[in-house]
Amino acid sequence: MPRIISGEYGGLVIKSPGYDLRPTSDKVKEYIFNVIRDWENAVVADLFAGSGSLGFEALSRGASTVVFVDKHFDSIQTIHNTINRLHGHEIKDIHCYKSNALTFCHRYPDNFDRILADPPYKLPLPDSFFQSIGSALKTGGLFILEFSIHEKSCIFPELKLVKEKYFGETGVRIYEK
Repeated sequence: MPRIISGEYGGLVIKSPGYDLRPTSDKVKEYIFNVIRDWENAVVADLFAGSGSLGFEALSRGASTVVFVDKHFDSIQTIHNTINRLHGHEIKDIHCYKSNALTFCHRYPDNFDRILADPPYKLPLPDSFFQSIGSALKTGGLFILEFSIHEKSCIFPELKLVKEKYFGETGVRIYEK
């Protein structure tokens, strides 16, 4: 079961939706959140959100706004259930969209400080996805992509690779606009 590692909600177990899901491992999540330490007041998108594990970690570490995006109803329902379990905590600005994460960012130019994406490993990521990410990030914003080491993906020149690390079959790339 995914859990929030640290911060305000540290230790909270996050339930997974009822469909076949590959949650981000604690090792990968620790890497991401140890490399990027400044989440205070960040506006964050969690694309292909699944259980919402990455977005809730960002909230726990100080993000002011998190937008969860997933096309599966069960994922959105699971995220809403986790939000309801945060009673007793100051609820921040949280939005959930049942939407296609591949096209979602087209509607939000210069909106996000951080975009987290953990797409299904076999899902081909079209050039238009990376273009929309570049458009949706604020200058200096970061795009964090979790991917299968067996899949090739291109990134447009407006995003600069700043970190890359591999964990078995999983890779993480961090790009800056």
